[in-house]
Amino acid sequence: MKYVKNCTVSGSTIDSATNLSVIGHFQAVEDAVTELMGELKIDGITTQKLYHAIWVFAKNRLKLIKLLHWGEAFTVESFISSTSRVRLNVETEIRNAAGELCAYSGVELCAIDCDTGRIRKVSTVGVEESMAEGASGREIKFAKYSLDDLRAVDSVKVRSTNIDFCHHTNNVEYIRFLMNTYSVREMEEKQFKEIEICYAKQSFENDELQIYKRSDEGKDILVIKKDDDIVVKSEIVF
Repeated sequence: MKYVKNCTVSGSTIDSATNLSVIGHFQAVEDAVTELMGELKIDGITTQKLYHAIWVFAKNRLKLIKLLHWGEAFTVESFISSTSRVRLNVETEIRNAAGELCAYSGVELCAIDCDTGRIRKVSTVGVEESMAEGASGREIKFAKYSLDDLRAVDSVKVRSTNIDFCHHTNNVEYIRFLMNTYSVREMEEKQFKEIEICYAKQSFENDELQIYKRSDEGKDILVIKKDDDIVVKSEIVF
């Protein structure tokens, strides 16, 4: 099935230029993906109750094409494009009232066993092959990049409001941590084109996280670490 949601750019989701913020885009994707899975009865809350497992975002790459302004109507459409033995792939499109594609995302999810912490087969948590609609044909490639020569730019302590029902840091909160490494002026002057975030490990309340960054031509590479372990890595393209 395809899940379609009608939205309006609200005051709580805009940036300082009154456009739907980067965080607002990721929130829209997260909401649509989880609500799609809710319609299919494979959402995280159901999965936790029935199968004693939780879903985690493994990767998300978002492409930003056209700005959406405060008060503007838009639609979000999510669908499962494919499944593998241990992965669920979901594509999400964001369109304005004229039907123009403003952004799209490709997300990889996996199910984690609550007792062992190991990845579960998707077939053991209610996923059926018939749920997949097939890929849109849009190119969503996850990047490969070096993590050398990164410099420390910020540190963050995970607080209670960063935690979701799984009692780990919510995936969108990492976007907030990364975006806070830019000044307001940089956020207003830079044109964010693509943002990829890969989730390597979980973090929890009171964890101390360190953020590292390197600027290459036309892009930034960022890493969030807990001690020496990589929690998140990201490529941001301008």
